[in-house]
Amino acid sequence: MTSEIRPAQLDDAEKLGDICYRAFDDVSRRHGFESDFDSPAMAQMILSGLIRDEHCHSVTALENGEPVGSNFIETPDDVGAIGPITIDPALQGHGIGRALMEDVLQHARENGIERVRLMQDSFNMQSLSLYASLGFDTKVGAALLVPAPIGVPEVRPATADDMEAIERLSGEIYGVSRRREVESMAGGPFKPFVYEKSGRVVAYFIPGLIGHGVGETEEVLVATVLGATKGLDGMFARAFCPLTEGAMFRRFLAAGCKVQKVMNLMTLGPYEEPQGPWMPSILY
Repeated sequence: MTSEIRPAQLDDAEKLGDICYRAFDDVSRRHGFESDFDSPAMAQMILSGLIRDEHCHSVTALENGEPVGSNFIETPDDVGAIGPITIDPALQGHGIGRALMEDVLQHARENGIERVRLMQDSFNMQSLSLYASLGFDTKVGAALLVPAPIGVPEVRPATADDMEAIERLSGEIYGVSRRREVESMAGGPFKPFVYEKSGRVVAYFIPGLIGHGVGETEEVLVATVLGATKGLDGMFARAFCPLTEGAMFRRFLAAGCKVQKVMNLMTLGPYEEPQGPWMPSILY
């Protein structure tokens, strides 16, 4: 099947959000898991935000002039983060997903983005095979957690004054800065939080599937997650823990957190092993 690929437009968001919701719901339920999206409206909100984002290349696939799928690559910092990619369940398996992936990878090449990453549902063999065939390597599995939030006095919403500390922490631990990504989320529904100790920011975390975090120690990062998710629910009250961080994973379990599923961090191009306690997002 040959599809037309063009830039996504805001007018596409309602249709694409519905497709996104149905695609995730279909594949998740077939494998016995909950969908990442609570409703079509939630998917539409997320995709509308991505289409508006100046740091995001958004594309849609058309059949007979109608949107049937979409893909995105975000590039606020030095890493290109792909997703979500979704295709109408009735049209999957016909090469539309590959065409959407090839478009965003071409965008990365044309813009000099060497590091490209994504998160893949470990139960989805079709997407695993597609990404591997395009050159992606699996680096680490990560448990998607439903936190057991508590009040933590040291945890507070991040402010503009915290961004230098966030840049320092992300650069030291991830090997790349995620400052602009964090700044871009400050005004949206996925808000960053920090853990302040003796006047210093020693951890930060953005709750939700799209969020990530790092900390100087496992203890403060876990506390930041538990404090930041207090009062949140649904996809906003989620966090990823790399399964290579065994001691931190056990801290989360001991705190009452539940595992929803496991996803794979997959990478294309240079990859830096994180040097300290870290948590990926649905992007990387």
